[in-house]
Amino acid sequence: MRNFLSFFLIFFLVVPFFGQEFDSQKDEEEFAKVCEAISSKKITKGDFRQLKFIQRLKREMASTGIFVISADDGILWQTQKPYFSTMAMTKSAIIQTNAKGKKSVISAESNATFDQFSKVLSSVFTGNAGILTQNFEVEFIGSTDNWSINLIPKNSSVRKVVEEIEMVGKISIDLMTIHEPNGDYIRYEFLTHIFPDALTEEEKALFGKN
Repeated sequence: MRNFLSFFLIFFLVVPFFGQEFDSQKDEEEFAKVCEAISSKKITKGDFRQLKFIQRLKREMASTGIFVISADDGILWQTQKPYFSTMAMTKSAIIQTNAKGKKSVISAESNATFDQFSKVLSSVFTGNAGILTQNFEVEFIGSTDNWSINLIPKNSSVRKVVEEIEMVGKISIDLMTIHEPNGDYIRYEFLTHIFPDALTEEEKALFGKN
């Protein structure tokens, strides 16, 4: 979870907004349809597996847990192994909860940078095509029911940290790989997707709603 948070804080806080051109009209239309399908899910839940590969050590580190993506509330990551912890990112704060239930909150009050970070991060998981195409060169391959999307940061200084993001999916994102220029990468596998109508009371509490 720490790697995940560090990546997005480094990456999205420095990305500017520009226009985007697709290789073809068909690619642009298919990409829009995929984003529309993803964004149509009010809540997406499931299990995740994270694999962090460190090139210089030739070493892999794995963790597993559950995730919740809520269009209204934000993104929730609950790591269960090897260590238990929870991170919820809402529109107004990042809330971290340790294994003993102790919470720490990073507030977004009067912080325009955090607001931008929150919107762009949410766009990756909720399929906001407009924000995605403003921040990335987009390569779309496949069709709406079996696709892959490569996202390349437009900002050259950002590409020194993140080389490329690959996403593969069908009705939702199944696999996301974040490549770094030094050969390191972080891979997230999203499993057993379900699409409930509402959050549980526990999930609401982790999002800071209770």
